[in-house]
Amino acid sequence: MATQSTPPPSQGGGSVKYAIIGLLLIAAAGGIWIAMKDTKEEPGPQAPADAGVIERSTALAEPELVIPDPEPDAGPQLDAGPPRKRVVYRYVAGDWECSGNIAAAEARRVIAENNRQVRNCYERQLKTNHTLQGSLSLQLKVGSNGQVTGTRVGGSLRDPAVFSCVRNLAQQWRFPAPTGGNCAVLSAPFQFTPRE
Repeated sequence: MATQSTPPPSQGGGSVKYAIIGLLLIAAAGGIWIAMKDTKEEPGPQAPADAGVIERSTALAEPELVIPDPEPDAGPQLDAGPPRKRVVYRYVAGDWECSGNIAAAEARRVIAENNRQVRNCYERQLKTNHTLQGSLSLQLKVGSNGQVTGTRVGGSLRDPAVFSCVRNLAQQWRFPAPTGGNCAVLSAPFQFTPRE
């Protein structure tokens, strides 16, 4: 019986693989060197050839550099957070001295009809400020045709959003025409506390 033996696997070729990797690394390094050599560098200040001594400048800036005077503060920067809301109260100009009268029962009826809307102004703000409470005093100037021609608000509530809402509502109210004069001034107090 004859046995055939298989030849052992070839051990050659390992050094060829390393030679190829080495050549690729050398080519890459050469390419980087050529690319860096081709970049144009701006020449810096050079000393005259005949000076013989190189002077080193310790100046932080060129002498021609002009630093402007500081300008006054122009207000909050854009990244300083949201701007604060400025509230300005404007009252209807004119004379609030009126000699006319509106019957108290009629005035109370109109105010009572709109009491729910006034309360809604307060309730909307109560959602953002859960401790909001206090009094609101509303003054109304009623013209000769019964329309509200001026409003003023004040009180311990001191919430600009509620004040503005109530003033805007009151401008729409209609009262009976004043008797005994061309206008009348009414006051309506409101007390606001959160409902339990």
